[in-house]
Amino acid sequence: MAPNHLISFSSAEKPQITYWERDEEKTAVIEGEASLLFEGRKSCVGFRGRRNRHRCPYHYEGRVQCPFCGSKDISRIYTRHDFRGYEELEEEFSKHRFSIYLVSFGERIKCGVTHQERIEQRVREQGADYYSEIMRLQGAEAYEMERLLQSHFGFSNAVQGRTKLKLLGQENEAALENAIKEIESTPPFNEYMLDAPMPRKLDYPVPEKCTISDCIRGEVKGAKGPLLFFENSEGAYVTNMNAMKGMFFSIKE
Repeated sequence: MAPNHLISFSSAEKPQITYWERDEEKTAVIEGEASLLFEGRKSCVGFRGRRNRHRCPYHYEGRVQCPFCGSKDISRIYTRHDFRGYEELEEEFSKHRFSIYLVSFGERIKCGVTHQERIEQRVREQGADYYSEIMRLQGAEAYEMERLLQSHFGFSNAVQGRTKLKLLGQENEAALENAIKEIESTPPFNEYMLDAPMPRKLDYPVPEKCTISDCIRGEVKGAKGPLLFFENSEGAYVTNMNAMKGMFFSIKE
């Protein structure tokens, strides 16, 4: 079995992977000529604690994260405002000011929460075409508002990588504009809106045409959220790196 176990992929700045090399956590930027071949079954990537990342104690196979590691992962604080096991952080977070934002993938609108200074970085991590900051609230209020917006307006909580792959090239500013107008005309949500929120556009190195690939073999051109683009003598390709999380891989020279 290949020694490297893919934990995560990030594209906020440069395309970068985090992986286990045996019991050591490592990171690597994926750029220039690259060759990564994925193999084997998915295995639990473990969990991140307050200071360190931990390997799965059960060596669970079949999914990216087993129930035990999911219950221990500190990411629950950021994704669900769930402080079980990290109760000492709840007071600190209750004082934070968060931004509520909308992003669009084609016609689909997602609503999320992040720290105000991380909005553009968070949007790039997701690979959204258009985004807009719509509200600013403190602590648990921000997460409750996110839940209410998703429930009332039908906004998504997450958009899967395979959906983002299908929606490549279907940028649609109007969908986000219409979502903003709908919130602005709906009390009591409109009472919390920032003044004149407008869609902003991010650009990505997306080729006109590309073929889906389950490996990386060629010159890396960049990424759009979880989608990594590369070219070789046979053409342009895209790999959904979210689909590769939890898999083992080897780096070929």
